[in-house]
Amino acid sequence: MTNTTDQPKTLTIDIGGTGIKMLVLDAAGVAITPRQRELTPQPASPESILRVIEQMVKELPAFDRVAVGFPGVVVDGVCMTAPNLAAGLWSSVPLADKLNALLARPVRVANDADLQGYGVVEGKGVELVLTLGTGLGTALFVNGHLVPNLELGHHPFRKGQTYEENLSDAALEQIGKTRWTRRVLLALEQLNPIFNYNLVHIGGGNVQKFRGEWPANVRLFQNATALRGGVRLWELEGY
Repeated sequence: MTNTTDQPKTLTIDIGGTGIKMLVLDAAGVAITPRQRELTPQPASPESILRVIEQMVKELPAFDRVAVGFPGVVVDGVCMTAPNLAAGLWSSVPLADKLNALLARPVRVANDADLQGYGVVEGKGVELVLTLGTGLGTALFVNGHLVPNLELGHHPFRKGQTYEENLSDAALEQIGKTRWTRRVLLALEQLNPIFNYNLVHIGGGNVQKFRGEWPANVRLFQNATALRGGVRLWELEGY
């Protein structure tokens, strides 16, 4: 059922390597449902992801539009990469069109860190967004404007490995919280003079496993708060 008022309700979906999260937000970005979460199916093919979303949506109230955060490069609603899903199955997948057909609602799809960043940035100066989870999501904003599809996680960091290889969930499990915390701080130390950011917003499921004191220009955020970016995504002209 579609909402008939002039205050559209937005279903925001966050597709992650470990879990699929969703909630419905009102026009002001306030959640009107609890955040729902289901495990990401394995293998995480487009078909299996869509089946999980279809089942989850059955428990939700009416909504008018859909915003999706996807863990990879997204161009015009088409997924180009998905390194933390079934990578070989997501090349050139028109996810926006597939969800539009499934849900019968207009759909916008963005990189997951980009979408979450819209929900948490302050809109002043240079702001970096990092999500510490299965992989490493990254987004960059300048005065509230997004630099899209910043795949910083796959750039070299240390000892011949990328940022994501050093800071991923797999790395955390291998080396433990203390060493992983040191790596996170080292990454921030290296990134600060590259981007000269005013703030870095950090979220994701592994934030709670950090053991230490964050630098003064770090702002932590919760996933449910970041999903407000789904409303912001629909406020952008020509997205």
